[in-house]
Amino acid sequence: MKVKVLVLLVFLGFSICYAQQNVILKEDFEGFENNWQLINTKEFKVNQEAGTLSIRKATENQIINGCMWYKKTIPSFNADKNFSIEFEAKSISSEFASNCFDFIWGKMQEYDGTRKLSIYQIDFNLTNVRLAKFELFKGWKYYEWSDELKDSSLSAFKIERGNFNKFEIIQKDNIIMVKVNNSLVYKMPIELQKIGSEIGFQQCLKSEWEMDNLIIKQ
Repeated sequence: MKVKVLVLLVFLGFSICYAQQNVILKEDFEGFENNWQLINTKEFKVNQEAGTLSIRKATENQIINGCMWYKKTIPSFNADKNFSIEFEAKSISSEFASNCFDFIWGKMQEYDGTRKLSIYQIDFNLTNVRLAKFELFKGWKYYEWSDELKDSSLSAFKIERGNFNKFEIIQKDNIIMVKVNNSLVYKMPIELQKIGSEIGFQQCLKSEWEMDNLIIKQ
């Protein structure tokens, strides 16, 4: 009986792990099957070429104070369930010495522009990351930076501009974890969002970066 129970537990554990590894989006930006919206204005540019998605803002924020809220709806993605979002990114330049890019998931609703309903965002810098949350009518809530957390399970990191690095955002139950180049660098308890099937990014600073090899598992 004990052997049967052990076999059953092993099987259930394998089934749960397998279920969590379902790939719902795999994008290498070599083709145009996923129809990423391309943008080319005087201030903002999103372009897909040479196997990457490139993002740019042309003018410093103190001169032109405006942001691009970019969203991509993933119909099979649910922000209220466990997931992992993995991608490679290269920061090319920024008006701030430490800034790289901001990555968003949750629910944004478009009217004349993009109206943010409930989103989480990870701010990626060269040596630290931070979680932020926006809720309509409540505004922004900013959490601690990774280098402010007293947690021995977290690793310090340093990335250089001009090089691709691997990033992963993991939501497991009510915990958000961030990995950079396979090292755990951030961990923060959160309140799960009730809705949301969108990912994207916020571009407010004069900067340029590229994204490649995006994989979403749920």
